[in-house]
Amino acid sequence: MIQFLSIAFRNMKTVGTICPSSPMLARSLAAAAIESTSPKRILEVGPGTGPVTKEILKCLGPDDVLDIVELSSEFCQDLDAKILTPWRTRGKPGQVTLHNAAIQDVELEMGSYDCVICGLPFNNFEIDLVETIMRRLLDLLRPGGELSYFCYFGAKTMKSTVLDGPGRDNLRAIARLERELHLAHSGSRHVVLANIPPAEVRRLQKP
Repeated sequence: MIQFLSIAFRNMKTVGTICPSSPMLARSLAAAAIESTSPKRILEVGPGTGPVTKEILKCLGPDDVLDIVELSSEFCQDLDAKILTPWRTRGKPGQVTLHNAAIQDVELEMGSYDCVICGLPFNNFEIDLVETIMRRLLDLLRPGGELSYFCYFGAKTMKSTVLDGPGRDNLRAIARLERELHLAHSGSRHVVLANIPPAEVRRLQKP
């Protein structure tokens, strides 16, 4: 927890919180992977210290593949040492690949993933970056595949009270994009109260 706080305070723009996701939020985000039948390909983006990764690994079968993309080298080192290396001693080596990079820069097979799970703090980003990342995540899904991501409940409303005009305009643009994607991709929403702060998990299905 201390290490998470240290990294979070140095990288608030890309971490976006001072608390790791709760087990309830992690399970809700990983629901598509948990529910999907094997063999399946899963992509996790922005795992942080790995609460969602742990839930994905629990449901990973011998023929499943998991790619993890994390920008922070510190989080990658922590994830590899504390979660992935111990798991590999019990599972099949090579089944999980950790990429230390931005999702925009990683070479991944388009249209190949059954589940994409994203933990990035979109409300901290500029709208152009949010749209770029969202489009890429959806392009990586196979038809019928599912993208899940989350935002903190009421975060846009609270942030709007302290932002200047351009900041509020950016949040409104993100909200518009999310509404458009929700309508175009049979979106669903689920509020997780057992998290600090409470969060809303959003699931989008690729037509």
